Formats: sequence, C-alpha cells, structure tokens
Amino acid sequence: MADLDIEEEMHRVVDEMRSVARGGVFRGTTRAADSLYLRSCRRVHAETSTVLIFTRDTGYHTSGWWKNPDYERRWHLSLSAAPSSIILAKPVFTELDRKTRDAWAKAFFGDDLRKVWVEPPYSAEGKARDVWHWRLFVDEGWQPILPRGEVYSRELTEAGWMSASEVVAMEESEGEQRAELLLEDRR
Repeated sequence: MADLDIEEEMHRVVDEMRSVARGGVFRGTTRAADSLYLRSCRRVHAETSTVLIFTRDTGYHTSGWWKNPDYERRWHLSLSAAPSSIILAKPVFTELDRKTRDAWAKAFFGDDLRKVWVEPPYSAEGKARDVWHWRLFVDEGWQPILPRGEVYSRELTEAGWMSASEVVAMEESEGEQRAELLLEDRR
C-alpha cells in the first residue's frame, strides 16, 4: 500500500474509532459495561500490523486515583504490534516500529499531539506486548487541555477530597473502632 493510501486508510480508521469511542466512557473498572466498551473500542489494523484501542476515559480524580482534578478525563490511545497468532500456533509479540506508532498518534491527535502525555510499556504484560499509551487530557466538554500542575498535586484539589487509599484507610480505621465498641458493649 502506498504511503498516501495508508495515510488515508489511517484517517478512515481514526474517524471510525473516534465515533465508537464517543458512544461511551471507560471508568477503569472490571464491570461488564467497561469490558464491553473497551472491546468495542479495539481494532486490529492488518496493513500496519497494529492493535489499537481508543477510548474516552473518566473518573481518575473522582475515584480517588489522582489528586489533581485536571486529570479527571482524557482521550486514551493504546498501541502495540499485532501478535503473530494468525500465522503461528503460539503468539509472538514484537515491537511496533516508531514510524508506525508516530503516524497513528499524529492521525489521532493532529495538532493537539504536543499536549499528549506519552507512556512506554510499564507492566510485565505491557512490556511483553510493547504497549504504548497516549493520553490527551480534556475538560468537561471533552476539549483538549494542558493540565495545570502535577497529577498528584493537591494545589487544585477541592476541600474535603480524599484519595482512594485515604478512603480505604479511614474505612478500615472506622471498622476497627466499630469492632472495639461492639466488644465493649458485650463486656
């Protein structure tokens, strides 16, 4: 496929995937709705041997994951090389070449690419599959922004907000206090 043809094909795939992504949001849970949405947002592009997942993600501040509210929602692109399982009995994962990764990122984010947070593989599974992540943070209307401050900064955090770990610690402490009160009542 010629470079111009592949570029046109990539833009067609991007348009389709953006349309699908707009049909829901991923909240980072293992609930069935999130799993179904995630599956609907996944494509394998044979011409570039790429696995693409493009989602709208939300809940990263309100769930207690990140302290800074500017990081609440984002467009999220995950890219990796397609496994060779179509040809071989056991899948072999290879690296996606940089030129292909960069072309997909440019096709999805265009002029907003300078605002995108890029992360290389992190987890053992992500490293084995060479999964790269591009995150474009957005405002409440899903318009691109450059977040103010660091992800874990409380500078912009509303009063009374607690991280997920703080909530769990408080609940554990309250549970222990309740248990002690029950024991005292029984004495």
